[in-house]
Amino acid sequence: MRKVILTVLLTFIILSPANAQGSFNSISIEVYNTGYVRVTEIFVPSNVTVVIEVPLLTKDVEALSVADENGNPVPFEQNGSTVEVYLTANVSFLNITYFTTELTSKQGDVWTLTFSSPIPVTVTFPSGTVIVDLSDVPLKISGNSITMPPGNQSISYTLPLPITETTTETSTTSTITETSTTKTTSSSTTKTSTTAQTSSESRSSSSSPAPTSSPWPVLGAVVLVLLAGAGFFLWNRSGKGNTEGEDELVEKLKALDLSEEEMEALLYIHRHGGRARQADVRTALGLPKTTAWRMFNRLAERGLVRIYKKGKENWVELKL
Repeated sequence: MRKVILTVLLTFIILSPANAQGSFNSISIEVYNTGYVRVTEIFVPSNVTVVIEVPLLTKDVEALSVADENGNPVPFEQNGSTVEVYLTANVSFLNITYFTTELTSKQGDVWTLTFSSPIPVTVTFPSGTVIVDLSDVPLKISGNSITMPPGNQSISYTLPLPITETTTETSTTSTITETSTTKTTSSSTTKTSTTAQTSSESRSSSSSPAPTSSPWPVLGAVVLVLLAGAGFFLWNRSGKGNTEGEDELVEKLKALDLSEEEMEALLYIHRHGGRARQADVRTALGLPKTTAWRMFNRLAERGLVRIYKKGKENWVELKL
């Protein structure tokens, strides 16, 4: 009988230091997508101890820190799977935190978290995690958190797939494309006109014979002819070259309940001989490419114009 009592006392002495030094208040594990976990142990030390040993869930830890209830660091030294904490003042509790990858393992798409604890442990998973298997019945389930009972535990889970968001802004892209096309066409036209003018002037300068008499009368006549031709061209391009029957056309168009833009487009085509490029009409009216395209389609559906392709450009022919 004495031997049994001695054995029980010896066992109590061996197992009691941790309890004599204090007790765990809580242990929590936060799981990350990378396989790392963050462990937080809240330990309440005994008031009669100066140095205490607090067990860790594993010996391979990173960024180990110990702080008191006010967040002030407390000196410590890790010794394998325990941490020796040196108390220099009265401390209500110790906040021990560390990171580790030793508690998780992966096979295929399934991760497994394994740990052993003397008290219940609350495990928090990333949003969207699917629990595949549990070694024991949870004490509590709340949102993404599971509280497991004391002892050896394992939780198998799969992580959510990353979500890639794709936003398509059709109208914005169309507007940007139209603006870019208009700027490119304008720049190209300006450069072509400048190059042609420079080339023409160079050829004229190089091919002109050396004057033997005063060139002013001849040059004056040439200038007058050129100015007259340019004036006629600009007058015709401005839409005033063909106004015959325009009043009658306007009366017809008013009876068709057309928009102002549609009437201006039809009058422009009439003034230019009954047919014109879509691009010229659109530029003259200052319309975006998409808006003009829809307008011409409406006019074609009503039988007012005919749209046909000439080369690489769309032309519009008046059918009134």
